[in-house]
Amino acid sequence: MKKLLLLLPVFLLSMKLIAQMPAVSNKKFSMGSYGRAGIAYSLGDPNSEYPQSLNLNGMGSIGGRFEENDYFELAAAMHFDPAIAGKEKTNINVQARFAFYTTKGQLIGNVSDKSIGGITTALPELYAEANNIMGSEWSAWIGARLFRGEDIHIIDHFYFDDHSGQGAGIKYKNTQLSLIFAGSIDTTSTLPPNFYLNIVNGTPTLGLRNRYITILEHTLKIKEGYVKLLGEFHRLPSGTSEDADTKYNYPADYGYVAGAKYYRNILTKIPGSFNAISARYGGGIANGGDGGSSRTYVTYGGPNLETNSFKNAFSIAFTETFLLNLSPNYSLNGYAVYTKSRGASDSLNTTSDYLGKRMLFNRKQDIALGARGTWYIKNWLHLLHEFDLAWRKDGTQDYAQMTKFTFAPTLVPTSERSVWARPHFRFVYSVARYNKFASQNLYSPYLAQSGRKEWGQYIGAKVEWWIW
Repeated sequence: MKKLLLLLPVFLLSMKLIAQMPAVSNKKFSMGSYGRAGIAYSLGDPNSEYPQSLNLNGMGSIGGRFEENDYFELAAAMHFDPAIAGKEKTNINVQARFAFYTTKGQLIGNVSDKSIGGITTALPELYAEANNIMGSEWSAWIGARLFRGEDIHIIDHFYFDDHSGQGAGIKYKNTQLSLIFAGSIDTTSTLPPNFYLNIVNGTPTLGLRNRYITILEHTLKIKEGYVKLLGEFHRLPSGTSEDADTKYNYPADYGYVAGAKYYRNILTKIPGSFNAISARYGGGIANGGDGGSSRTYVTYGGPNLETNSFKNAFSIAFTETFLLNLSPNYSLNGYAVYTKSRGASDSLNTTSDYLGKRMLFNRKQDIALGARGTWYIKNWLHLLHEFDLAWRKDGTQDYAQMTKFTFAPTLVPTSERSVWARPHFRFVYSVARYNKFASQNLYSPYLAQSGRKEWGQYIGAKVEWWIW
């Protein structure tokens, strides 16, 4: 009883503090989300543990994205009003985005973060921005953000200006200057060769070396569209070590990017049609763009081991994408992608990394083209059908080649006749044919799991949504 009497004041004090805590009542809050989920099965694969993509190795979703796994994003934003309103009002936002995905198996349902390939969480965005400061044409932002322009949606490829990372930027009218610190990269899935050796508790751990990326972008407005000019400068500081002769004490390195993008709206009876073309060159450590990503800071290939630099490395990338709303009953969305990359080593095939242990391809080419048609059978029933062709050449090997067709009847409960209508409830069937080299060398996630086959098949039921 005495113990209870002694605890009573603590309990009453705690209740008083809880009562004094402010209740959330502000209206300056909004939420957005993107996600996809579903079930699927790899036909013709008796050992199927989980359905795998039919696309070629090293190309990610380039070649079609209907086989993408479950993924969920939740974004929350706070909006602040300045003390001075009216014409001098500044638009102030603070945004955070949470992402959830898995490298294998289910994302939702009977899973846990302790299972093999369990749920992975990420915070790709946490930043603040002030737009049109005091009614001017100046804007600024600081933090981590998905800093990128339009993508080729049907292959999930942000093709030209994906600078996502942690940094800061300012913008005046149509010109913006940004600085990105690209040091926190997930190297568990794709390990770039430009790494440092970080010894923690006596265990060598590989990670991407910090680099600083300065980005200058300028947009020229033209009739029915724009031209965007891009320049980047990458600086990689020298490695540090007490022993100047150690092979881990790398010198500083540099890279640069130059590119241009042309975007034009196409006047059709049904609005929303467009065409976009881009060309980009990256040199030195800025020659990244692989695995379905176009990020220039993920350096491709091997270094020159005599100089420990990427001085002669390069990458060129060309893209074309369009959307034609041909009639109230049909839309056509197409793309073409060409990428050629080479590391700094003299080898045209494979080369070693800095430690001399891991063999990397030092040259590659990606070629892909395809189109997705959307037939609006009814307002609520759309028939998606897509044809994709993809080629991948690593080193001096032959080209691996995939031809794929997807048939996807889709329920659209919003009854909107648009390729952007969501949510989508899809029944998906994809069939792919591989050439002899791809089949014999298991050059796709599907083939790696099912074995040598000329044909691959995927069937599933999927839902995709977004709201912003």
